[in-house]
Amino acid sequence: MSKTVVIVDEHLFNKLMGKIDHLNDKIESISVSKNDGFKDRWYVTEEVCKLLNVSRRTLQNMRDNKVIAYKKTGRKIYYKASDIETYLESIDA
Repeated sequence: MSKTVVIVDEHLFNKLMGKIDHLNDKIESISVSKNDGFKDRWYVTEEVCKLLNVSRRTLQNMRDNKVIAYKKTGRKIYYKASDIETYLESIDA
């Protein structure tokens, strides 16, 4: 069995990797959004920004300052619904 080496232009390679990342993000968001339980649901950054009415940069600062818990898988960041609820309760107190 012989192996073939393919040489690809860097621009095309980056474009392909971008598409693979996009597909991976879609697959991850589908598996996260199928979770029906509120307490067990995981949200992605865009959803949390909308829920909390904050910018992506503000949410980044919240992560950096350990104000809100999160999990990172690959390039995606997830926030557990119960952690968001705990944060909201802490600012209401």
